[in-house]
Amino acid sequence: MNTMQNFSLKTFIFYLLVVFFIATNTESSAQNNMSSPYSALGLGNLYNNNNIRNKGMGNISTGMRDYFTINVNNPASYTAFDSTSFVFEAGVVGHNTQLKTDELSETITGATLSHLLFGFPITNWWRSSFGLLPYSGVGYSVTDIDVNDNFGQIKYFFEGDGGINRVYWGNGFKPTQFLSFGINASYMFGSINKIQKVSFPDSTNVLSTRIDDKVTINDIYLDFGVQLHMPLNEKIDLTVGVTYNPKIDMQAKKSYLSRTYLGTINGIDLVQDTVNYQENVPGSIVFPDGFGLGFNISKSYDWSFGADYKFNNWSGYESFGLSDSLVNSHTFNLGGSIIPDRNSFSYFKRVEYRLGGHYDMSFLKLRDEQINGFGITFGAGLPLRGASLRRSKSMLNFAVEYGRRGMLKNGLIQENYINVHLGLSISEWWFFKKRYN
Repeated sequence: MNTMQNFSLKTFIFYLLVVFFIATNTESSAQNNMSSPYSALGLGNLYNNNNIRNKGMGNISTGMRDYFTINVNNPASYTAFDSTSFVFEAGVVGHNTQLKTDELSETITGATLSHLLFGFPITNWWRSSFGLLPYSGVGYSVTDIDVNDNFGQIKYFFEGDGGINRVYWGNGFKPTQFLSFGINASYMFGSINKIQKVSFPDSTNVLSTRIDDKVTINDIYLDFGVQLHMPLNEKIDLTVGVTYNPKIDMQAKKSYLSRTYLGTINGIDLVQDTVNYQENVPGSIVFPDGFGLGFNISKSYDWSFGADYKFNNWSGYESFGLSDSLVNSHTFNLGGSIIPDRNSFSYFKRVEYRLGGHYDMSFLKLRDEQINGFGITFGAGLPLRGASLRRSKSMLNFAVEYGRRGMLKNGLIQENYINVHLGLSISEWWFFKKRYN
């Protein structure tokens, strides 16, 4: 009876179906639930592409490596995968965001797929991973009204949606016992759509203007990572990591349509004339260079502690030759985890508890104020039934992040948010030979 092999195959098929169900149902119900006026600049709001374990630990990643999760942020970590197992991860995120000004407040909720990842061994010194992740999201709808002595009310309307996704293939290599390096090759694709309208509700003889602007990206993006991992003593391990993403001119196409119209009936603009029309004009978008530094100290996965610093040169960002007044970004992350007793008969003592925080100096600077933010995170890894008996680290993960971005002064917007992450982390033994008949 080949019990272990049959069980692993059935488990893999079951997990694959569960993840497929999560991905298809979540993505179909919420393609883009982004809603932030700050996503109007650059490529929109950038997603922190991290597994749920790391998200619960303040989004640390540069020095993180283990055999049961997939750390896309540093491809050198792939070498930690076991030589006889596969790793599979999928997750969804639900968010509740409150947008505040000095006078108004609005709350927005939604959910979407956060990641779909797969990792596996190739040789004793080579591990690989691939998956699907969102890179950025755009979603906003802003109306502003001004009053002019000659025209009366002037109504300004700004709307945007879309975003950039990435399909990646990553490889990690381990040339020596304590050194690993890796590379991710990502295919970036997606479109960002923006609409600008200026209308004159009190002046029936004045033409209004509408501009539709669409940018589409389809190109390859690379990022690199190195990790030095070594024991400090018989029980404590140290990992130091470095990541680097080079400056890359991403190939893109732009469509532009400018029209005049007299008014709007049932949401449809009564177009009078086309002022300018350009379709699929080739160009490029400059993705800036950046780097990350981090470390992690752990004791046989019983506990761990780490910190990160990340920098990105967003002042060098350009889209079709034009900058967007962005500034350089800095991010600081801190977090840790603990398992009270991995061998206990008590289920809750075998749970991994996680806690962390982060501070972000973003690439946005509006009205002489850099739009900064902070977040506090906590989470847990809940072992699946029977996982410990078959020496598996498969678990149900959740993480909660409470944060704030922006400010109320100078007429800016403050965002208070709660993100809830939920997903599966599957680490199962793969190739087993018969032991019992």
